[in-house]
Amino acid sequence: MIVAHPQLENSDVQPFFREAIANFSNVTWHPITNSFDVLEEQKLLISHERIIFEFPLYWYSAPAVLKHWLDDVFTMKFTTGNRYALAGKELGIVVSTGDKERSFRAGEEEQFTISELMRPYQALAGKVRMHYLPVLAVHQFLYLTPDDQQRLMIRYQQYLTNPKFEHFSERSEWFQQQLQERIRANATMAPELEQILNVIQNNQDELDDLQWNLTELKKEEDS
Repeated sequence: MIVAHPQLENSDVQPFFREAIANFSNVTWHPITNSFDVLEEQKLLISHERIIFEFPLYWYSAPAVLKHWLDDVFTMKFTTGNRYALAGKELGIVVSTGDKERSFRAGEEEQFTISELMRPYQALAGKVRMHYLPVLAVHQFLYLTPDDQQRLMIRYQQYLTNPKFEHFSERSEWFQQQLQERIRANATMAPELEQILNVIQNNQDELDDLQWNLTELKKEEDS
């Protein structure tokens, strides 16, 4: 997590995100400032497979601290040339904004979608041979209900740690794995968590059966 927030201590959403991944040992939370060691930053990038830029939207882009960091760390020698040190890795964007989601649509107040505004990072990923992930946008965090915040937490955790977070079956499998880990770690909550896990597994079995039936029907239609 490359966290680019010039006022991190005053942020409302960043503490929420950091708490969301507190129990994930395979995630590195890395706030950046204008002072850093380029070689150490490059080593950190090389040691991770999924790299996420996380920042609030400032005038349709990221805060200046991320641009400064990119200019110094993503050198031509490091990212292209003969090395392509980040080739094959994933690049994702988590961007927060105080505007409503519907404002970022063609014909609406902001005119462009968040994905369109983030195109420079997609171009960057292509240039350095990284795989660009769909943008995770967070709109008006302070107005989210507790249930919506819980949904966001799961989306965020999966965005960071699930190799195939875009597929429903993979999201379901990831959730089951998380429940199983919590069952092993918390004997008090184990009975309740096991009930939830059983419901999810049964629903997944029904979906798998439905998918199989649809596949067979498609085969019959094609034949």
